[in-house]
Amino acid sequence: MLRMTTNGNHLKTDLIVALDFAREDAAWAVVDALDGLDVVFKVGLELFSAAGPQFVRELVHRKKRVFLDLKLHDIPNTVAKASLQAAMMHVEMFTIHLAGGSAMIHAVRDTLAEIESLKPRILGVSVLTSFDDLRWAEVSRAVSGHSSDAHDAVVRLVDTFAGQGADGIVCSAHELERIRDQYPALYTVVPGIRLDHVPGDDQARTMTPADAATAGASAIVVGRPITQANDPRRVAEQILRDLERVASEQAVIRAAGGTSAGTAQ
Repeated sequence: MLRMTTNGNHLKTDLIVALDFAREDAAWAVVDALDGLDVVFKVGLELFSAAGPQFVRELVHRKKRVFLDLKLHDIPNTVAKASLQAAMMHVEMFTIHLAGGSAMIHAVRDTLAEIESLKPRILGVSVLTSFDDLRWAEVSRAVSGHSSDAHDAVVRLVDTFAGQGADGIVCSAHELERIRDQYPALYTVVPGIRLDHVPGDDQARTMTPADAATAGASAIVVGRPITQANDPRRVAEQILRDLERVASEQAVIRAAGGTSAGTAQ
């Protein structure tokens, strides 16, 4: 059972479709299949490396909402300049690694403050959802000499850097309730979304679309369940209906006094 939570300042959970392709034509086939649906298209490292900024510009030219997911992490000046280029492409949101620290985050924030009308959402990446506790313990032990679990690391990163300039956070649904309760104004993006459990999946911390929305996600990222489906549009439409249903349930909660108590199957 999940506790029903209101979704911060966001009335409906956005559906982000991950265009994880090595070929531009395969990505365009999905974009065309979903034409007219209210979705955000995520361009990550693979597609960006293959098709470059021109692909992003063409998506924007076609009036598509774009999430540029390059997880920027470098010295502050370099990341600030890269963030400016993302903004000039008119993307709606982009990612930086919170582990880059406050100086890097401040550099991005201050640079984009100079072009407020073009400023995209700055999303901080905490711990990748491919990490389970065992794999994260290897990393944390190598860095600090002490092992920690993934959930604690996410919470510490968000607690340390949430107020430094990021507009939102990327986290798994299993950390979402704590983050939503503590930082209700953050735009929370939840990857690792699956329609049901897939054995051997490379995402270690997953949830269904409705469960993530119920937990308060501002946006969910769905890739293969849509892009590898026989009918991508039908799957996307079903997810959008599920998200609309959760939004309606949350509206009832707000109308009843804004409490977050209650459960969802």
